[in-house]
Amino acid sequence: MDNSYLLGIFTVMGIATFITRALPFVALAKVKNHSVLDQFGRLLPPMIMVVLVCFGLVSLEVESIDRGGLSALSFVVVILLHAYFRNPLLSILVGTGVYVIGIQGFGL
Repeated sequence: MDNSYLLGIFTVMGIATFITRALPFVALAKVKNHSVLDQFGRLLPPMIMVVLVCFGLVSLEVESIDRGGLSALSFVVVILLHAYFRNPLLSILVGTGVYVIGIQGFGL
C-alpha cells in the first residue's frame, strides 16, 4: 500500500464525514423555525439523559450490598445537586467523585 492510496482513502473519508455532518443543516435550512423542530430541540436533551441514566443503572454490576448502597448514595447526590444547582457538569462530577472515593478510599 503506497502513500497516495492512503491519502486517497483519508480524503474520501474526510469528504464523507463532512457531507454527513453538513447535510442535516443544509436539508433543514428552510424549516429551521418549524414548531416540531423547536419541540425536538427542547425535548431531545432530557430524553437522551434519561436513556443514558437508565443504561448506566441497568449495566451497573453490584457485587455486594455495600456497592449497591454506594451506587444509591451517588445517584441521590447527583439528583439533589442537579435539582438544587441545575448544573449537569457539577452534579455528574461530584456524583462520580463520591462513587470513586467510596470504592478507592473505603474499599467498597
